[in-house]
Amino acid sequence: MITFFGIIGGILNTIRLVPQVYKSWTTKRTGDLSGYFIAILFLQSVFIILYGFFKPDHIILWTNVSPLVCSIVLGFLKSKYK
Repeated sequence: MITFFGIIGGILNTIRLVPQVYKSWTTKRTGDLSGYFIAILFLQSVFIILYGFFKPDHIILWTNVSPLVCSIVLGFLKSKYK
């Protein structure tokens, strides 16, 4: 049962930023996004991926790859659409 909660949480963690990336991509506007938010999101994802790697916990590891990718894309979009 605990693994089930981890999987559901991981799935929600994986998809939580997709709407923001989509909106930023389609509207070409990122003025309302905080650069600090993106930087903290990136660092959080990196450290949780490292934690999942060294633990080892593959659910934690793989469900944080998507937020890492989303933070990189948002950072790129933020710098592109200033």
